[in-house]
Amino acid sequence: MSKIYTKTGDKGETGLFGGSRVKKSSRRVHAYGAVDQSNAAIGAAVNFMREKSLMDVLRVVQDTLFVVGGELASDQKGIEKLNIRVGKKDIEFLEKVIDEITKSLDDKNYFVIPGKTKGSAFLHVARTQVRFAEREIISLMEEEDVSEDILRYINRLSDTLYAMSRYEDEVLGEEKAVHPHAKEGQKEGGLTEQVAHAIMKACVTKAYEIGQPVVVTIVDDGGNLKSMMRMDGAIKGSIDISKNKAYTAAFFHTATEELGKLSVPGKDLYGIEITNRGQVVTFPGGMPIVMNGRIAGGLGISGGSTEEDKAICLAGIEIVEDRGEA
Repeated sequence: MSKIYTKTGDKGETGLFGGSRVKKSSRRVHAYGAVDQSNAAIGAAVNFMREKSLMDVLRVVQDTLFVVGGELASDQKGIEKLNIRVGKKDIEFLEKVIDEITKSLDDKNYFVIPGKTKGSAFLHVARTQVRFAEREIISLMEEEDVSEDILRYINRLSDTLYAMSRYEDEVLGEEKAVHPHAKEGQKEGGLTEQVAHAIMKACVTKAYEIGQPVVVTIVDDGGNLKSMMRMDGAIKGSIDISKNKAYTAAFFHTATEELGKLSVPGKDLYGIEITNRGQVVTFPGGMPIVMNGRIAGGLGISGGSTEEDKAICLAGIEIVEDRGEA
């Protein structure tokens, strides 16, 4: 292994790619040093995030920041030798990420207090560091030629980190935050408005995540409607199906998928779907809501494929999943 220290910078200078040397206090060194700090801050943030798809995006970003730093650490001769430079495709990549994240976020007309969750806190630290890097690059541009694509990329990156931090807080963080309400409802022994709202939000969030509009229905243990939402784009025929799935799960104390397995020809419950005024559903998308070891209601999802309905249903049930806790 080669030595880490070279002693070539002991006099306060450093070499650029291309051969020239500059003071370590120069604008150029400030600029690529700030990008290096940004990369380190993002690396720290990734270790506290919960959404894997966003973590994967930031690993791509880190690779790109090495390209940004390399270009900033090059003199004109060095830039001409570079095989890879930041360009339009890198900027468009971040813009697509931002657009996708903001589909799950509400509009804000006020300042966001940073750091309600660990992941969000570290993302905000990274965002402010990227903003600092942006200012350093602008200062460098006042003295030397710098690709405008670099500035655009860094600008979009700060917006990306802001969107990600809000997603960690408002989507993932809020789901976690509603668990105490769910537990409170369990202690009360009923499906409260708070719990129903938490389940509904978790389902809608999951539906947006997979890009499938659905109808979400929540009923109490008597099959009475507690909450219903038809997302934009969900077909009207899904309204009754969603409601009947919730009814079935609450009344038969089992997931509609499991009931379906017992109602095929030759099984004990064959023909059950024609009972109860035709409200019984025997395919995936309905699950009982269990609280304190008893059935508190039912959740029904309709609008996507059976697998999509089931995935969205599971996301809602996880909010009040009975884990045997006091």
